[in-house]
Amino acid sequence: MKNITVLIDYTEGCRKALNQTRILAELAGPSIHVLNVTSNEVNEAEHARLSAFATEVLGVSLPVQTHIADGRLMTALKDSLEEISSDLVVLCTHGVKGIAQHLFGSRILSLVQSVDKTFLVVQANTDIREEGFGKILFPATHSLAAEVMIRQVLSLAAECDSEVVFYEIDKYMGDAEQEIQQNFEAAKKAFKAKGIRFSQVKEEPNNYSMGFARQILDYAAKNGISLIATPSEVMDNGFLMMKSDKELLLTNEQGIPILACG
Repeated sequence: MKNITVLIDYTEGCRKALNQTRILAELAGPSIHVLNVTSNEVNEAEHARLSAFATEVLGVSLPVQTHIADGRLMTALKDSLEEISSDLVVLCTHGVKGIAQHLFGSRILSLVQSVDKTFLVVQANTDIREEGFGKILFPATHSLAAEVMIRQVLSLAAECDSEVVFYEIDKYMGDAEQEIQQNFEAAKKAFKAKGIRFSQVKEEPNNYSMGFARQILDYAAKNGISLIATPSEVMDNGFLMMKSDKELLLTNEQGIPILACG
């Protein structure tokens, strides 16, 4: 990991995102970029304000590059993130104004799907852990983005010395089952080659959820999972992870960080 970009709107939630970024930077040593979208004039004073806000959390030992964009929020974010050569984009979904408010719910799903980047989404109630991510949940997927998900989880697991938990609900049928198992096997092969510890869990479906997100979140909360990975895309047929499921993961009330891989 060479570059991390943090989205900043000066809400308290951004301090969570910055703190998570600080930990990853201390573990892996990437360059940190902070990005703000403003309706004010873009000048040195705005850059100084952004730098000072980031420094309050990151300290002075970690170098930070500031980026300020103006214009319509979603368009400005998309254009700016495409210009920054970032391996990971970190943001917090909860807050009372600015980015946190505009990206809550379906807007954040639109963002992670519209930009060809991987997003680390934290919540205002996320417990930021100094050791990084101890256990990363890798749910079953037949997405074409599985290769990206494998690569991104592998990178974080190596940097945080994480255990990866392959998670499956015994609910899949047809061609998707074969694709799921192929993706699991590809991930295991890649992780084994890099010495990444992993285990596998398969649960029966519960009776109260039509989708998958609630059961995934319940398992994660009960079993000490510190990060859940998922493809950014929503499957067209809604079979594996419906739109509402994806939004529920990204804005989950348990405060579990989500790695949206795209």
